[in-house]
Amino acid sequence: MPAPRWWYDLNQYRQRLQQYSDEELLDVYFHIHPIRYRAHYLCVLRELRRRGIKPHIAGRPFAGLRWEIPQWVQALGWLGRSPVGGRVLFGGLTLLLAAGLMGALLGPIVLTVHLMRFVDPFTALMLLMGMVWVWGLSVGLTYKAGARGGWLPLAVLGSSATLWGFLHTHTFARIVEALHTPIGGGRWGF
Repeated sequence: MPAPRWWYDLNQYRQRLQQYSDEELLDVYFHIHPIRYRAHYLCVLRELRRRGIKPHIAGRPFAGLRWEIPQWVQALGWLGRSPVGGRVLFGGLTLLLAAGLMGALLGPIVLTVHLMRFVDPFTALMLLMGMVWVWGLSVGLTYKAGARGGWLPLAVLGSSATLWGFLHTHTFARIVEALHTPIGGGRWGF
């Protein structure tokens, strides 16, 4: 079906949009293809701004895996919308996410130490550097998930608590023990 003449002339299209009700204009906004009909889409946006209408786009909580803690909190209903409950919940989720990420990222280090029969000093040093890198990655991912501003210390605290717990394990003791063994059996060379 060919488009009417007013579709091709943008001035006529703008005049037509001005005659639409707010609901009809929003319907056009949500159903127009912004890339294929870019000029028409911009006309619709201009008309929406002129009328002072901001389209409300409903959030889709838990649609796929999204790293947004504020969206998780708002999806929990009245508890997420209450000022105190939302902040407490946000802080708790920030701590849990940082601690969980740190634990998951420490997993390969633990697995490496337990699968190796002998850990030499160079490997032990690389594993220690990996622990520092994993701590920074955990804090960075939690920051990306929405723990910004004054909430960042909670991300640091969650990651640090998990790292502190890791420092009191047999795995970390084995890494430190490997650092104290001399290279090559006490003399230079192999």
